[in-house]
Amino acid sequence: MKKIAILVITVCVLLVAGCTTTPSTTTPSGTVSPVPTFPGTTLPDNILPMGGKTIIGTGNNTMEISLDSIAASSPTDANNRTIDIYVLARNNGTVPQKFVWFSKLTNAYGNSFGGIGISHRGSGARSGEIYPGWGEAARDYIEIHSDESFATLSKGAVLDVYFMDRMDNKSSMVPDYHVAWTINPGVIQ
Repeated sequence: MKKIAILVITVCVLLVAGCTTTPSTTTPSGTVSPVPTFPGTTLPDNILPMGGKTIIGTGNNTMEISLDSIAASSPTDANNRTIDIYVLARNNGTVPQKFVWFSKLTNAYGNSFGGIGISHRGSGARSGEIYPGWGEAARDYIEIHSDESFATLSKGAVLDVYFMDRMDNKSSMVPDYHVAWTINPGVIQ
């Protein structure tokens, strides 16, 4: 009976701890948090710095992935901006590789823009066949439809890129790989 009482108390403590809320992420009017913070959001284990590189794949199918560039275009009208994202995929393996990838930007308030089936008007960036020893920097883009949203992204963000293998005519929208970078404040402007 004593063990049951201890177990019940432990479960209650865990439930109460899991149900607590985090403080509001709202900042005073006119200010934005200078560093991306994401309360209540699970981030990837390893977020690379902007100049960071990583290897995806295994065995003969490895690619070195890096962020080649990210820049905002001039406004096309009062509230629309396009953020161009070039990710470099370099084939370190021994067989040709082909990918499609989708980009998602998340601002300091946890608001996301782009993503799978959304960036590049739904088609994502597409590489041709990348042969061993070669690389390709394909363009993806995210459209931002609000000056306020654009302003928050200029204060820093996290860029998530989801890669889908397209060799052998695969068509799944489930990512095979995921890479994330921190975008420094002032880069998107």
